[in-house]
Amino acid sequence: MERRHFISVAGGIGLGLVIPGLFYHYAMSGVNVGDAGVRAYLKDGPQAAFRAITPNDDFYQMASHGEPKVDASTWSLAINGLVKIPLRFNYQEIRALPVYETTLTLECISNPVGGRYIGNAVWKGTALKPLIERAGPLPEAKYAVFYAAEGYTTGHPIERFEDPANFLAYDMNGEPLPRIHGFPLRVLMPGRYGMKMPKWLSRIEFVDREYLGYWERQGWSNVGDRHAQAVIDDPHSSTTIKGQTFVVTGYAIGDTSGICKVEISVDGGDHWEQVEIFSNPQPSQMWAFWKYVWQNPPKGKQTLKVRATDGRGNVQTSIEQPEWPAGATGYHTIDVTVT
Repeated sequence: MERRHFISVAGGIGLGLVIPGLFYHYAMSGVNVGDAGVRAYLKDGPQAAFRAITPNDDFYQMASHGEPKVDASTWSLAINGLVKIPLRFNYQEIRALPVYETTLTLECISNPVGGRYIGNAVWKGTALKPLIERAGPLPEAKYAVFYAAEGYTTGHPIERFEDPANFLAYDMNGEPLPRIHGFPLRVLMPGRYGMKMPKWLSRIEFVDREYLGYWERQGWSNVGDRHAQAVIDDPHSSTTIKGQTFVVTGYAIGDTSGICKVEISVDGGDHWEQVEIFSNPQPSQMWAFWKYVWQNPPKGKQTLKVRATDGRGNVQTSIEQPEWPAGATGYHTIDVTVT
């Protein structure tokens, strides 16, 4: 198990100032996926992205307030605030609601370009929109606040709850949510970073103003939309490769508009060539898998870069930005040696 530590810097009258990005990493733990293993799924064609499932024990973990042990027999979910009909559900009532099951790729906002804090799972639960409609937000409701059992909070503008793909999950990869992944209930909203989708969900409150949650009050983005990003999964950087033909593989992921194109440069960014996206599930809420057949690669050290274009036609930015405050950007770049 890995745990990164935060750094405080002394200043002024000697108070420690926590650097937000590093503090976020401090809260990250778990055995994290080193790569998506795209090459192993080449034979699966269009179904590859669905079959590349991250085991629960390997799925990245994030806990800003610890990992509460929630008793399902006493737990409940409340939907209240500025609504016509406040609602409350116990665990069995949640599980008795119409079932919504889907595969979704989840990524942490603190994931560097090409990083390990990403995973793909089959989730089972119930759609969120019908519950919101039953509660009936009042006209003055502008934001919804998610409250988690351990004290974490975050918020979303009310317009986001029109998306029928938002859901509440109680199972993960065929079993009840593990404690570290949010048992008994977590919320999932395609196209957002994980910090906007709390685990251990206990309450949804509708309010008349914008709400800044735990991480947002420390300077992280209150939008949380995932950036379009392409990643080279194989080969890894500093690898030595041989032969006249080499298949480069990887994945790309974005917001709810999905990915429409991935390009690769094998000469450090001077020239770009479109690759084949061989598995690109729609509607987009998962990673898309791509491959590129590299013919007659020149000998010596070579620099490979990739970039994605989202479903709206926006090309991934080349500007390198750190994870804080709105998610990392820039091209995933590796160096390989061809012999």
